[in-house]
Amino acid sequence: MIRAIVILIALTSVFTTSNILLAQSDSISDQPTAQDSSAKRKDLMRTASVTYEKKDIKLTIQNVDISNYPIVKVIVEAYNIYGQPLDTLYSEGLSVLENGIEHQVISVDKLSINERVPVDFIFVIDQTGSMQSYIDAVRQKVRDLTDFLKTRGIDYTLGLILFSDEVDKIYQPTPDVNDFLGWIGRVKAKGGGDVKENALEALKATSKQIEYRPSANKVAVLVTDAPYHQAGETGVGSSDQTTESITKMLFDDQIRVFSIVPPRLSAYNYISSNTRGNFYDIDYPFSTILDNFSNQLTNLYALKYRTEKPAIPDSIDIAIINERKEELTKKTIPIVELGRKLIIENMLYQTGSSNLPDSVPELEVLSQFMHNRKNVVVMIEGHTDAIGSEETNNRLSKFRAENVKSYLVKKGISPKRIKTQGYGESRPIASNNTDFGRKLNRRTEIIIIAK
Repeated sequence: MIRAIVILIALTSVFTTSNILLAQSDSISDQPTAQDSSAKRKDLMRTASVTYEKKDIKLTIQNVDISNYPIVKVIVEAYNIYGQPLDTLYSEGLSVLENGIEHQVISVDKLSINERVPVDFIFVIDQTGSMQSYIDAVRQKVRDLTDFLKTRGIDYTLGLILFSDEVDKIYQPTPDVNDFLGWIGRVKAKGGGDVKENALEALKATSKQIEYRPSANKVAVLVTDAPYHQAGETGVGSSDQTTESITKMLFDDQIRVFSIVPPRLSAYNYISSNTRGNFYDIDYPFSTILDNFSNQLTNLYALKYRTEKPAIPDSIDIAIINERKEELTKKTIPIVELGRKLIIENMLYQTGSSNLPDSVPELEVLSQFMHNRKNVVVMIEGHTDAIGSEETNNRLSKFRAENVKSYLVKKGISPKRIKTQGYGESRPIASNNTDFGRKLNRRTEIIIIAK
């Protein structure tokens, strides 16, 4: 049970980063020296920091929300130089550069559940003999983790990579936690007679063999109790990677690594810290961090601005600058991409209703977008709260999706370019125990499925 709690808290802290960082030790002889690590870290971590409200902070762009276009929300992560989340971020002194044109930040708000930030989680798990209790802990607590993610506006998928002296099995990401539980439920730890396992090749697989959603942030959660093979070693297990090369690969591919390992294996700390991840003791009781649970996800904010572009572009080059016109962070965000999902906020229905207003500004924007891009095909998904029978809700959700389709067809969009699906109450994004949560669950989502 203790191990299960440890795993859950460590996994949840992937987003809080408000945790106990473990000091590096010298227990691994081939770990980069402190001087080398510092130099390489400066090269690798190319994100900018700024003195803001007398605190050094870092901003990282995660995504954009165009549901209310031409109002655009830039989703950013805000944290201090120690990796701790900020409890407040102000708009004063910040501007957005969109394709080189400066825009004033209208407001900055903490991330709401409506933003639906896509994150693909890849669990990278050592399945050798000593790991069974930790594997069981992941299985026991992953549903709690996904329930938490939904309440914080995270549109997640879960993938799994199992390894020993080699990469044993790769499961591509799924949005269904039951699929993941089925995979990990079949794992029986075995073998592992030698000291080292092949974590570096498993991490390489997260970069080269996983099919991520184009718009998703990428997170690798590594769970092992063993050091790793590196290039140049002999014996059982081989890798063409070193600590430095795998770190650069992961950083370049924007994959954040969160290592849940024994503290003596401090080389993992180098990989995690240089990919903006974190490093946790696999056996730490974590009692001292329980008080930080209320601060979950406080480092994600939505910076709102108004674009001057009349139509939704294929992509947006976004940068955040300060009052001195210094670039704090930048990213190119593809808009017309497979899997991009929109929640139309003004289509949060009354219980039992599928009716649309005569005019929905967001659907007007979508209609214009589809007129401008003749090859785009969308899937419209209807969802309900949990009030009423399952049969009724399935039917109602289908009606909601069909009503949106009818709206777009009246605007001249070919019905062949609009698919519909009703999911009833099966995919909530919030609790059905409150009026607010039920309101959020009565929604329509629109996904680009062809372009």
